[in-house]
Amino acid sequence: MKSLLALFAVTVLCLVAPVAFAQTADTVIAPHDSNAYTIGYYENANMGLPDAQLHVTNPGSTGGFEGQGGAFGGGDLCANIYVFTPDQQLAECCSCPVSPNGMQGFSLATNLTTNPLTSTVQHNGAIKIVSSFGGGKYPAGLPPVSIANTNYTPPACDATTNFYPYGRLESWITHVRTLGTSLGAAYTVTEINLEPVDLSYSELKKLQQECFALITLGSGAGACTCDPGKAF
Repeated sequence: MKSLLALFAVTVLCLVAPVAFAQTADTVIAPHDSNAYTIGYYENANMGLPDAQLHVTNPGSTGGFEGQGGAFGGGDLCANIYVFTPDQQLAECCSCPVSPNGMQGFSLATNLTTNPLTSTVQHNGAIKIVSSFGGGKYPAGLPPVSIANTNYTPPACDATTNFYPYGRLESWITHVRTLGTSLGAAYTVTEINLEPVDLSYSELKKLQQECFALITLGSGAGACTCDPGKAF
């Protein structure tokens, strides 16, 4: 199944990439100090330990209101999430809206690692998040900043589309590790930031196209989920 996914991804890449790469050189399009692209890791998922959590916040750096303000008309951002296994296989991907000053939480076991394309259970790997514009709406009682934006609807969040990195998101993930009773506890929990890193054009295209291939081939499998109960 992995080889079939890889073949499908390469086919998509070959069909799309010649046009895309002809337009833009493989350069850094999101520098590490922008926080538009962050990376972290997860471990011990689905191992019988307490569930770990991922939290993503929107500091409002592109606008303080939903659906308005900012260069493109809104402070809402999409958290495009890509979950990998240790052998660099994309296991799941999804995109969730995060409003200014809002937060989206994820269960590692429930939202991010339980719907892979293959039957392989995910335990460890990398998590990447790319922020992009979209996912919001005009809040009741607050008019758009300009008349031009009156009928504007931000794009839906979709990790498979040809979006461009935009905005800034802050993310934290917990790590649950076994200790053993000799140390006085069965496990310990720590929390770390996902680290901002440079994002190249080719890496962005690969993330989008592999996610498209995964979701298309999986017919629903391979899609992680946004948890409305953890959105604030």
